[in-house]
Amino acid sequence: MNSARSQLLLRCFVMLAIPAVAWSLPWDKDMQNQPSVKAQESVVETNADSVPIGEQELFSAPDGLIELVRARLVAGQTLVNPVRKSPESLERGRQLYQVHCLVCHGAQGRGNGLVGQKFVPQPMDLTLDYVQLQPDGQLYYTISHGSIAMPYYRQAIVAEDRWNVINYVKEVMGPDE
Repeated sequence: MNSARSQLLLRCFVMLAIPAVAWSLPWDKDMQNQPSVKAQESVVETNADSVPIGEQELFSAPDGLIELVRARLVAGQTLVNPVRKSPESLERGRQLYQVHCLVCHGAQGRGNGLVGQKFVPQPMDLTLDYVQLQPDGQLYYTISHGSIAMPYYRQAIVAEDRWNVINYVKEVMGPDE
């Protein structure tokens, strides 16, 4: 009986020890030490010999506010909207606006979206002349590289679709004629 009790105690000890041994194995730290990129960070630097995937941006990300303003002005002078306004372009722009822009800029583009109300400063009112009179290239740069509180969308929205969003914002939210 003493031997049966010893075997039972040994089995209980082994059963209790197995989880402790499993926790100490290296697979519990597989994801701990790796580079991480936050949602609004720029792209991680790649090797110079790597092959680019997808489209290449014409302008690099700005280093500060002054560089952002300068780059916007240059983009406004050099970039021309290659997507003509059409019902298809406006519909695609509307769809993308609803997915990416509406939460901050609101349904009418007045900067009063549910998420945008939490920001300081408030999101831009897209119906203002300040926005509507900007060249398309300048708006393209802002969508691509962000602004003071606005995140960039160069990786979330492909280049042609950014132009569709601009067509939509200028046509639908522009001044009534």
